[in-house]
Amino acid sequence: MPARLKTIVRPLLALLVVSSQLLAKEILVRSWAQEGYLRPSLEDGTKLEESYVFFKGEYYPGGHLEDPEQGTSFLEVSTLLEEQLESRNYRLAKHPSAADFLLVIHWGELTPEADAFENDIDASFDDDLGDDANVFNMSGVAESAKRKNAQIIGTSSMYDMHVYSMKRQKLEEAVQIDRYFINVIAFATSEMKARGEGDSLPEPKWITQLSVPSSRQLEDATAFDILAKTGAAYFGENVSDLDFMREGEKRGIVKIGELEFIESLPSEDSENSD
Repeated sequence: MPARLKTIVRPLLALLVVSSQLLAKEILVRSWAQEGYLRPSLEDGTKLEESYVFFKGEYYPGGHLEDPEQGTSFLEVSTLLEEQLESRNYRLAKHPSAADFLLVIHWGELTPEADAFENDIDASFDDDLGDDANVFNMSGVAESAKRKNAQIIGTSSMYDMHVYSMKRQKLEEAVQIDRYFINVIAFATSEMKARGEGDSLPEPKWITQLSVPSSRQLEDATAFDILAKTGAAYFGENVSDLDFMREGEKRGIVKIGELEFIESLPSEDSENSD
């Protein structure tokens, strides 16, 4: 290869490598817990065991699959989550009546160019999260796909940021690309049982929203496995900020294959500095 051509090709290759690395790290986590909610713990900080059962929410197959039936099933996603929940001392109960929590699982792939969910699914997300959760604030059935996607992956807070905020721009870019996502919404079983006929769903105890860019190089099963492992550090926790996973922020880096993520998010001060 001529030397002059090498000087052009090498920077381009380097740019492609950097771009792929950045894409791999764009795992988003939004972790919320009800005000005043704290997991019961021992004096040494060890979390006491709590039980749960899974409840199938909504699945969106996205646009990469010719046959939606070939996508990752609820059983597969719940199996991935079960292993990670166990690492947080959550145990799968044998019967719903014996469980502390009912975990509603929504999962799939969001595609910006299409409506993410039908109107009845919008309503199901509203019921799940409640008004106080401030995660899925639906303003009506005419919401754009972009705003719906932002609500589903937990980036709605960007609309409260300054229009020229760098963080807002990054979050808006995240909403405009295809993303695999998992949402885990935890309801207290005791509160579900106490509902009267016609009563709305109680406020969730905690919510964890996870998403990662989808691509032809990243199979959906692999993506959901990565998201489940990422979520292990957040289930039941209230994190005041939302950001992309970056190297060098707070705790150590954890690597899964070619993807990298950190175990915690920056504080509110970092968001206000944008």
